[in-house]
Amino acid sequence: MAVFELDWLGGAAERAFAPHRGDVDGLPWGTLDWRRFTPAELDQARMAWTTSAHQEWCAAAGFAALLTALLRAGAPVDLVGMAGRFVADEMVHTELNARMAAEVGGGVALQHDPTQLCPPIDPALSPLEAALELAVRVSCVGETFSLPVLAGTRNVATEPIVKAVMARIVADEGPHGRLGWLVLDWALPRLDARQRAWIGAVAADAVAALEPLWTEPAAPMPDATRHALGWMTPTEYRAVALDAVERRIRRPLEARGLCRSA
Repeated sequence: MAVFELDWLGGAAERAFAPHRGDVDGLPWGTLDWRRFTPAELDQARMAWTTSAHQEWCAAAGFAALLTALLRAGAPVDLVGMAGRFVADEMVHTELNARMAAEVGGGVALQHDPTQLCPPIDPALSPLEAALELAVRVSCVGETFSLPVLAGTRNVATEPIVKAVMARIVADEGPHGRLGWLVLDWALPRLDARQRAWIGAVAADAVAALEPLWTEPAAPMPDATRHALGWMTPTEYRAVALDAVERRIRRPLEARGLCRSA
């Protein structure tokens, strides 16, 4: 285990990355008055934004693994090319979340295993199967779920910096989820009955893993404080999450013969 830490090189690397970052530095940083919140609320916000930065880092690792798997599987050139920019997107999102942690008092010492950043893939899988499992877990389920949840947070946010950060991330998320469905539609005609049953079970497992996100109790906090610090209320979150799972994930999987709707 190690402490999750971020670094910035600067110079040539920063200049090359700058066009992808866009106007990140122009967002309304420094406008959130942290003195309005209790120390406990700020601690929760510091943990939440640090955890979100780590999740975006892991998403970058997932897309890097998926990109390599697509290349090994001989995926179409344009499909691979579409996936090629997503690691950079996730690095921007990592930066945004880390800077939000700084806005509320600084990141926390989050322990993580740097060798376990993305879903482990059975080495016995064929290149096509490995690419398909990563596409389903990372994109069809993970990123497809994230988009409406992030949009929901953007919609209720009352602080300009929170709304701006969420809006920037949401603007990138659509293609991240769309990629998985394109991979799925490319791969499905190449699968036999056993493989179809297997990827259906993978999808069901990935969907089931989301459930704690809306069933675990949230710490008590005024609704206005949640919206200011970057969260929906538990009721708002549950409604958005359940709709995302049913309408955006289960139904498309069911339409492909892979997962029954609830």
